[in-house]
Amino acid sequence: MMPPPHDTRLSPELLQQIGEAIAGVRFGYVHLTIHDARIVQIERAEKTRVQSSAYLTTGGAHAPVSRDDRTSGSPRLVPGR
Repeated sequence: MMPPPHDTRLSPELLQQIGEAIAGVRFGYVHLTIHDARIVQIERAEKTRVQSSAYLTTGGAHAPVSRDDRTSGSPRLVPGR
């Protein structure tokens, strides 16, 4: 394995890319991949917060849909019925 280069400063362009990645994430992370003491990849993942009142239906995508909308009490539009 070769020792890292003596000049390990980051270019202004790379610093800008990292800053933009960080600024673009409200909840999540920025991941830097480093090979041979050089940043070769920047990844970012953003998490979306959902309300605690969000419920999943049982039975998967093919489960029958209830005609009652639990949030407003009005009937839902159910395709094909």
